[in-house]
Amino acid sequence: MTADYKSRGTRKQKQSLPGYVWLLSGLAIGLFVAFIVYLDRQPENPTDFGTAVQAEISKLKQQAQKEKRKPASEKAADSETKKEPKFNFYTLLPDLEVIIPESETRPPQVKDKDRAETPDKRYLLQLGSFQNLSDAEKLKASVALLGIETSIEHVRLKNQTWHRVRTRPYTSKKQLYRNQKQLQQNNINAIAMELK
Repeated sequence: MTADYKSRGTRKQKQSLPGYVWLLSGLAIGLFVAFIVYLDRQPENPTDFGTAVQAEISKLKQQAQKEKRKPASEKAADSETKKEPKFNFYTLLPDLEVIIPESETRPPQVKDKDRAETPDKRYLLQLGSFQNLSDAEKLKASVALLGIETSIEHVRLKNQTWHRVRTRPYTSKKQLYRNQKQLQQNNINAIAMELK
């Protein structure tokens, strides 16, 4: 008898799945079984969500009734013991700077030689104060594109370093106002300060 060799040569060999597929499927099955065991071992909660909410509401009502029953002297003592939040913004600014309202930085409408500015006053604009140096450098770069020269001043306050972006000092309120207006047009808020 003769054998048929033609059919043997064209038979496709079955390819096996890669190893990582088996690994991932085994890991998924193992995690699922572990999750089921975890859920099975959880203690049963005798109260449902609605009763737990009702219990919390009743506790809050009881506390409110106790507060109403307290005499006025105890309420005053409790309010004194509560600490008010402290805002230390004003302590962060050095004593050598005074913030000038925008209305005072505008140039005068009437040109009068008697009202000439005194040359001994110097002004600057503070564009921002950041704890992250990269934020301060980004602001400095964006302001440089507007043609305004700035510098970064590093200040240490209460064990924190702050990076202030400021312009160079100006001797003219007109220049100060012109630069402040240009910054406002580019959505950059600046605080005008007078150096003492």
